[in-house]
Amino acid sequence: MHIVNDLGGKLKEGVKINEPLAYHTSWEVGGPADYFFCPVNVDEVVEIVRFSRQHNLPLQVIGNGSNLLVRDGGIRGLVLKIGDAFSYVEIKNELLTVGAGTQMTYLARIAAEKALCGCEFMVGIPGSLGGAIIMNAGSFGGYIGEKVSSVKLVSLEGETLVLDKEQLSFAYRRSNLLGRGVIVEASIKLEKGNQDESLKKIEYFLAERGRRHPILPSAGSVFRNLPDQPAGRLIENAGAKGMRIGGAEVSTKHANFIVNRGDATASDILNLMDTVRRMVKEKYDIDLQPEVKVIGEEI
Repeated sequence: MHIVNDLGGKLKEGVKINEPLAYHTSWEVGGPADYFFCPVNVDEVVEIVRFSRQHNLPLQVIGNGSNLLVRDGGIRGLVLKIGDAFSYVEIKNELLTVGAGTQMTYLARIAAEKALCGCEFMVGIPGSLGGAIIMNAGSFGGYIGEKVSSVKLVSLEGETLVLDKEQLSFAYRRSNLLGRGVIVEASIKLEKGNQDESLKKIEYFLAERGRRHPILPSAGSVFRNLPDQPAGRLIENAGAKGMRIGGAEVSTKHANFIVNRGDATASDILNLMDTVRRMVKEKYDIDLQPEVKVIGEEI
């Protein structure tokens, strides 16, 4: 088995060796991937998945890297990125066929411009559709799972499947799609609306995000909110707002964000997460649960 020749030679973009994952995460931290692939179509996704299964190689799938912390030692095996090749929106009446690499903000804007309402809340949500569906991303009271009518994926066996609405389930920050395979496309059902009203909502949501959220590199909300109160309030009241470890800081603008001040490592962020959890536990006897996914190995 020779990964570069046997697999990379079959793919349009080939394979990158020891690719720094800091280039592919919104936190801008993370060690290298042994072998890094950006497939350009579903057939290439199938090729990669089947190769990893045939040779018993670990396979990690990433999207925009906006809800992800990769440890400093990086990732062994194969990393598959659903990127720009899977960024598209096709509209037929109120049904949108959307590639899994499509940015949420782009999806919200193009729907609004076509006078389709129901996904304005998606604007400003970092990341792409595939990851958003897996974690049922939401904002301003709306959740992506409410709009999904079907999902197309490549299973872990390398088969292309379409799951309809009855086969999908969503809850707060989770779905039944985790570990099922590689999402490549989804159908989103919206409603006819008013273009001006939708665009006004989008501008309002963007302004609110700009007012509340930091501009330094982050991964969005670090911890899950509790049913009765936001995690950021607990963190702030526990005294962790503004705390730093290395180049990582609990944002002074929103305490449920940890930002990279320019020279953070994944270890800095992980240590700060642990410190925040400990402080909240000591003050409130509450165990905060991470919303970000942590993968990879320590150095």
